[in-house]
Amino acid sequence: MFTWFTRARDWYFAQSRVKFEAITFGLTLLVGLLVMPGLIYLAGRYTLMKYANGGVFALYGDFFRGLVEARPSCWIVVAGPFVFLSLARLFRLILRKL
Repeated sequence: MFTWFTRARDWYFAQSRVKFEAITFGLTLLVGLLVMPGLIYLAGRYTLMKYANGGVFALYGDFFRGLVEARPSCWIVVAGPFVFLSLARLFRLILRKL
């Protein structure tokens, strides 16, 4: 049933080191751009109730406007998944050396 997932995973791990890292970087940036603002909206909706400027699309609009205006908070959201993955890989490397 999930043969497409197995094939995609095998293709992903069979890439050269540079291509593997480039794909990983691109995927984490995509998650930071598209998924993280939605998760932030859901968490804020659950804890703080309504978003002040409207709904989820207003939040995405404000988020992308913040990226263009170079707000650090928006760029931290975009870079967050890559930084988190890099730290997890670093800690895994350290634990392997112990």
